[in-house]
Amino acid sequence: MSERPRVVVTRRAEQADDLAGKLRAAGLEPILFPTIQLRPLPSHTLDDFLKNLEMFDWLIFTSGSGVDFFFRRAEELELTLELPRTAVVGPSTARRLEKYGATADFMPEEYTGAELASGLGDLTGRHVLLPRARMGGLEIVRRLWQQGADVFDVPLYDTITAPRDPTALARLEQGYEAVTFTSPSAVHGFVKLAGRPDGAAAVACIGPSTAQAARTSGLPVTIMPEVYTLDGLVESVAAFFET
Repeated sequence: MSERPRVVVTRRAEQADDLAGKLRAAGLEPILFPTIQLRPLPSHTLDDFLKNLEMFDWLIFTSGSGVDFFFRRAEELELTLELPRTAVVGPSTARRLEKYGATADFMPEEYTGAELASGLGDLTGRHVLLPRARMGGLEIVRRLWQQGADVFDVPLYDTITAPRDPTALARLEQGYEAVTFTSPSAVHGFVKLAGRPDGAAAVACIGPSTAQAARTSGLPVTIMPEVYTLDGLVESVAAFFET
C-alpha cells in the first residue's frame, strides 16, 4: 500500500474537486476518474409546472443537480418563483437550494429518498412535484403513492456514462486502494469504463441505494458510512485505513 492510500473519485468532473479536497484533508490521495455526465432533457413539462407551482403542495429535490436544473430553467424563463413547501434528501441538497435563495421545509434524519417520503406522512389528495434525473430510483415514488400523493415525476436530465479517457484509465492502472461511489449511476459508469475494481481495493458507497447498485453489479461493498454524506463517506474511508 502507498504511504497515502489512493482513493478513486468517480463523481462527474464538475463535482469531483469537493470530494477530492476532503480526501486530501483526511490524509488520502484522490485519483480522479469521472464516470458520468449529465445531459439536459427537453423542458416543456417543467416549463408548464414552473408557471403553475401553486397547484403543488410539496416540491421534492433528491439531488443538488435537480436543484440546479430546476432553478436555472426558471432563470432562463425569467420567472419569479413562489415555491410550495420544499423537501430535500440531505444537507448537500439543502445547501444547493440555499444558493438560489430558498430554504428547505423538511429534511429526513436519514438521508434517503425512502425516508424523505415517509417523513412527509399522510399525503392523501396532495400534489407532489418531483423534478429529478430520468433514471431516478422508484422507491421514493412508490412510497409517495402509498401515502396517497398524486406524484408528478418530471425528468430534467439523463445521467450518461462519461467518454472513455485513456489518461484517466492509465491512472487507474497504476493501482489504488479504494474506490468511492456517490450514486448508483457512478457504479454503472465505472463498471462500463473500467470493469470491476481491483480485487484488493475497498469499495466505499455513500448510502444504501448506491451500495445496492454496487452489489447488483457484483462489487462487494466494504465501506458505507452511518451518515450518508460526503463527510461521512470520507470519515469512513479514512477510518478503514487507520485500522
